[in-house]
This record gives sequence, structure tokens and C-alpha cells, in this order.
Amino acid sequence: MRNKKYLDCIFLLISFFSYPLLSLASEPGIEFTYVPPYCSFENLKGRVWNVNPDDYKVCVYIYAGGWWTKPYWDNPDTFINDDGFWECDITTGGIDETATRIAAFLTPKEKKCELMSGQQKLPQTIYNNSVANIEVKRKMLRTITFSGYNWEVKSSCGRKIGPGPNYFSDNEEDVWIDEDGQLHLKISKRAGKWYCTEVINENSLGYGKYIFYIASRIDKLDKNVVLGLFTWDETAPEYNYREIDIEFSRWGIELNENAQYVVRPWEHPGNIHRFNIELNEDYSTHFLNWYPNSIFFQSLYGHYPFPPSEEYIIESWNYTGNDVPPAGQENVRINLWLYEGNPPSDGESVEVVIKKFEFIPWCEGDMDGDGDVDGSDLATFADAYAKEDLKADLNKDGEVNMDDLAVFSADFGRTN
Repeated sequence: MRNKKYLDCIFLLISFFSYPLLSLASEPGIEFTYVPPYCSFENLKGRVWNVNPDDYKVCVYIYAGGWWTKPYWDNPDTFINDDGFWECDITTGGIDETATRIAAFLTPKEKKCELMSGQQKLPQTIYNNSVANIEVKRKMLRTITFSGYNWEVKSSCGRKIGPGPNYFSDNEEDVWIDEDGQLHLKISKRAGKWYCTEVINENSLGYGKYIFYIASRIDKLDKNVVLGLFTWDETAPEYNYREIDIEFSRWGIELNENAQYVVRPWEHPGNIHRFNIELNEDYSTHFLNWYPNSIFFQSLYGHYPFPPSEEYIIESWNYTGNDVPPAGQENVRINLWLYEGNPPSDGESVEVVIKKFEFIPWCEGDMDGDGDVDGSDLATFADAYAKEDLKADLNKDGEVNMDDLAVFSADFGRTN
């Protein structure tokens, strides 16, 4: 009898823990069995399960500067074979082969595939009407390693795309890492076309200090050339794509100032800080320090993560406006491109060298932004705390009190 009770107990436990798996196995599902590589014109393939193919269809969308219905507006339904497999042509027009994201929704036949024509977000109704969905992000075709990070090299697949619009090249003669580990970006002309360059960090780094060590005379860039050091998140139009920029350009006008710090949307008053930069050598450092409620920008002569003295500071700007984005899925990017697609006014190729990129994660107690919470930060915090200065409001509740002291105490001793 005891053995029977023991076996019954074991059976009950197996049944209990297997129930979620059995339940999941009976739910409708969808997957991609083949995702064409970036720049490819091949068809997207997939399969579904736990549905009657006669009662369902697949609604497919691609993101190429915005979301688009595939294969066609007048024929948006992708039919499912009896064995559950399906196939969709996702390159039927425009710059479809440059799509960076692809989404598919398993949808009852009586529901319509909602038509998309470049909108930045898929509406919730598409999700509500489906019983299962899947989305994938496509990588660029080439990846490099620079400053300890992997970076995708942007290609426009022989098409003109933004910014500019321009042709973007991932060729090794246009983007490369030299023997000293420095990144080289070029704008060059081939077969009558000007090609620009961009690299995209594969990591999402979030709040912290983004430092760019430049080894080129960016103050002498042609009036039509733009060097951008920035963050970008194509999934977040509601947060202005989390775009924060350090840019060097005269924007097509010879006598313009040649540098600016920007928090998107740039048309909002107070979201652009323009200035002029004049260098005596190749080396300069530029950083943005992104906090939850502010962004501090600074440019320095030479290569330093912090200014050795005030004489090294070219420009500084502390942005505390309403458009500071929350951290999300942003990536840091570096690009070299032509304003409005216009070629360099002197007809010459352009090359910029970035010696190093460095990121220091944000920490509430790191008062001086050097990546460590040490005696220097203690002195700054103690002074602000005594004065009830909001610099000491580490938990951002609008008050300076013991809760902030607890946050600093927990951070003290942390090193980057």
C-alpha cells in the first residue's frame, strides 16, 4: 500500500509539472524557418502549428524606414499550406531589401491584415487580432571589433537611404581597423557614386558616459560633410528614437559654425547648442554623459576622459530640458555622411579616424562621472547634502534626505 501511495504521488507531481508544457504544446504558434539575409531578395519562410491552415493566414510586415505590409497592399494575406508551412515575398518594392526588422502574425482568416505604409509603430490591433506572432531583427552583413565592442557596418544595398539620403558602403576600403586598433571611416567616390559610412554598436549601453577619442582635424571637414557621434533606437518613436547627437558639420554653408550638441527633437527651443571648434592638432575628445534627468556634453583638446584643467575645454553644455529620453534599446553609432546627399564641394574623398570609444556606466553615487564611487564623490556628495542641493538627490524623488544617503552608501567603493 505504501509503495502504491508513493507511485501515485510521483504520478501526481509529474502530471502537475507537465501541465504547463502540455498546455503550451497545444497553443497556436508561429516561427521563421528562413529569414533572408540583409540585402537579399529571397523569400521569407516559416511554419505554424496547432491550427487548421484553412482557418488561418499569416500577416507579414517589414521595417524599412517604417512598417510596410507584405507582400502587397491589395494582396496582404499569406496563405498557409496543409503541412503548416508558408512563404512570403518581402521585397516587392521600394527599398525592401534594406529592412532591419521583420514581423509575422498568425491571424484568423476572418480578421483583416491591417495595412501599413511607413508608420513607425505596429498598432495594437494587429497583436490583438492574432493568436501568435514573431519578430526578428536583421543584422548587417559585416561586423568589426573596435574598442572591445562588436559593431555592425551599415550597407544601403546599393540604394540611397538616410541620413542624406546617401549610398552607404560596408567595403573594407571604406571602413577598417588599423594595426593600432583605430577605426577609419571614409567617404569615397566609385563608379560615379559617392559612398558614406556608418558603424553601429551591437550593445545597448543605457545611461552613462559615451566618450569618443577623435584623431582627425574635424574642424576642417568640407562644408557638405557630417560626422555624427550619437545614440539611436529605431523602436522608440515615442521617445524621439532616443537620439542624442554630437555632430560636426557646416551643413552646406561655408561660414556656419561647425559643431553642435543636439537632443531630439531638434526643432524644440533649447534642444540644440551650436558652437565653433578650432583645433591645433588631430586629437580631440568629445563625450555625452546621459543621466535620467539631464545630459552633459563636453569637448576637449587632446585625448582625456576628463579635462586636466579649464584650458583643455573647448565647449560644454548641460541639457536639462523636457526631452531627455529614458534608456531603452538604443545603440551608439558613428557615421560620416553627406548633407542632403551633396558631394564634397572640393570633390575630394574624406577620411576620419576614431582612436577609441569608451563607455562608463552611470551610477547614482558617481558624482564626478569617472566610473568610481570614492573619496572625491564623498566630498562632493557631503557638500551637496549639507546644502540640500538637489545634486545630492540620488533617488530623484525631489528631496535630499536619508534615502539619498543610503543610496550613496550602497554605491561607495564601486569601481568601473
